[in-house]
Amino acid sequence: MIYQKKIIFFDLDHTVIDSSHRQLTKADGSLDLEHWRKNCTFSKIMRDTVLPMAYHWRRLQNHPHVDIVVCTARVMGPDDILFLKQKNLQYRDLLSRDLGDTRPDHELKLEKISRYLTQRNIPTAHWSRFTIYDDNDNVRATLTDRLSIKAIDPRPINRRMRAL
Repeated sequence: MIYQKKIIFFDLDHTVIDSSHRQLTKADGSLDLEHWRKNCTFSKIMRDTVLPMAYHWRRLQNHPHVDIVVCTARVMGPDDILFLKQKNLQYRDLLSRDLGDTRPDHELKLEKISRYLTQRNIPTAHWSRFTIYDDNDNVRATLTDRLSIKAIDPRPINRRMRAL
């Protein structure tokens, strides 16, 4: 049986949400996770803003043939979920990092999405119909290569939409 709905995965940070006011980068260019964790407070999360891709998400969320799935490397807490609700960003399912999981984002998302699609009994031959919007080059390359998922960089889309 062909899976009828199109699944669209959305990353959050730098894709749909601007949380840059809470981020620091180490000298090697990697995210300072300790600083990030300390800045995951209610008041700081609520100062995050949505990027133009949020409008695309909202247009899709009520489409009868689309399932939106959040796929983020964040450890999601109640404040993060409240933020999505307040911004009217509705989703079917949420895939996120478990507390203590320190895998690189591309490994985390490969495992989470693969398990999600397998548990829903969607044949791998159908996975190429699905899309992820993610700003991480390694995530996009890994998911395209290993799962045949169409992976789109949201950064140029956000820039174009901001310019309008």
